[in-house]
Amino acid sequence: MDLAIDGGSPLAAAPFAPWPYFAQDEIEAAQKPLLSGKVNYWTGTEGREFEKEYAAYAGCRYGVAVSSGTVALELALYALGITPEDEVITTSRTFIASASCIVLRGATPVIADVDPISQNITADTIRHCITPRTKAIICVHLAGWPCDMDPILELARERNLKIIEDCAQCHGAVYKGRPVGSLGDVAAFSFCQDKIITTGGEGGMITTNDEDIWRRTWEFKDHGKSWEAVYRRQHAAGFRWLHESFGTNARLTEIQSAIGRVQLRKLPGWLETRRRFAAILSHNFSQLPALLVTQPPPEIGHAYYKYYVFLRPELLKPDWSRDRVAASIVAEGIPCSTGSCSEIYLERAFREGGIHTSGRLPVARRLGETSLCLLVHPTLSEESIRDTWRAMEKVMAVASLKVA
Repeated sequence: MDLAIDGGSPLAAAPFAPWPYFAQDEIEAAQKPLLSGKVNYWTGTEGREFEKEYAAYAGCRYGVAVSSGTVALELALYALGITPEDEVITTSRTFIASASCIVLRGATPVIADVDPISQNITADTIRHCITPRTKAIICVHLAGWPCDMDPILELARERNLKIIEDCAQCHGAVYKGRPVGSLGDVAAFSFCQDKIITTGGEGGMITTNDEDIWRRTWEFKDHGKSWEAVYRRQHAAGFRWLHESFGTNARLTEIQSAIGRVQLRKLPGWLETRRRFAAILSHNFSQLPALLVTQPPPEIGHAYYKYYVFLRPELLKPDWSRDRVAASIVAEGIPCSTGSCSEIYLERAFREGGIHTSGRLPVARRLGETSLCLLVHPTLSEESIRDTWRAMEKVMAVASLKVA
C-alpha cells in the first residue's frame, strides 16, 4: 500500500473533532454574566467561586484566578520574592513561558536536562544546576505526566529552595495519591486555547497552601488591593482606601470563570477518556519495534494533555527521520507534531538576552529528534483513535528496518 505522502490514498476516513469544543451548557454559563452585565471579578461571583472550587479540586486551601498561565508563573515568582540576584532552575523541554517568567523578574534561568522517559526534570538533573544563587525550581509536568516530586522536594528542603509547579499541561494529574498543584510551594495552571481546561482562549489559576503566597498573589493581580482592607476592615463614609502596595490587573473575567466552573465538573470524565484513548494507542504502538512506548509507574495518574511516543532511530531505514515519519502521518490525515520545544535555550531570545548554557543537553536533544506527539482529547471518536494507530502502523511498515 502506497503512503499518502507518495501519492496513495489517505487512511483517515473523517476529519478529527476539534479541541477546544464548547458545549451548550458552557455557552449558557458564559451568557449569564453577559446578560446580567456582571462581567468583572468585582461585580459578579463566578471568579470567587471558581477560585474556591479549583483550589479544592487541586487539594489546596487557596486559588487565585488570573488572566493566563504565564501570568500565574510570573506572580508565583513575585510572591516568592525572586530578585535579579537570583537563579531559578527550569526545564529544557517546555514552552518558553517556563523561562521567560524568570527573566521578567530580572532573575537568571538555569536550564536543566530531563529524564528520557517522563521528559521531566528530576532531582538528579536539578542537582547539577544548583549554585549559591539558586532560589527556586520550576517543575514542569510535561504533557500531563507529573515530575517525580518526592526526591525533588527532599532536595529543595536540603538546599532551602522554593518549588513552583508548572501545571499548564496536567490538570487533574496525580502523584502518589496527591493532586498536582498541591505538591510544591505554589503552582501555576493554564487555561489557554487547547489546554485540558480552557476558559475561552486564555486564563490561569494559582494554587497554594501558603497563606502569605496566596495573599501576595491575590493582591498583586489586583493593583495591590489589600485583602484585609477589602473584606475585613471597617471604612468610614466616603472614599475607601484599599491599595497598600503596587500591582497590576491580571484578573480573570466572569465569563471565563463561568466556563471554567462548568469544565471543572467535567474534568474527571474527560480524564477517563484521555487515559482510555492513550491506553489504546500504547497497546497498538507496542507491537511496532521501531517505536518506544513510555508508560508511567502505577503511582502516577497521567492527565494526557497530549500523547507522546518515540522513534528508535537505529530501527529506521537510513533515509527515514522523525520529521519524515511525522509528515507521512499527517499526510494520512492524522494530526501529528514533534511536541513541546525540546531545547528552549536554542530560541533566539536566549542569545539576545545573554543567557547561555554550557552546551546542548543530551537527553533533551535526543527527545527533540525522536518524539512524535498525537491527540487524545475527549471529543475525538473511537474511529479517530483507531485511524491514528493504523496510520502509524502503515507508515512504520515502510519506514522501519525488518527485525529478525
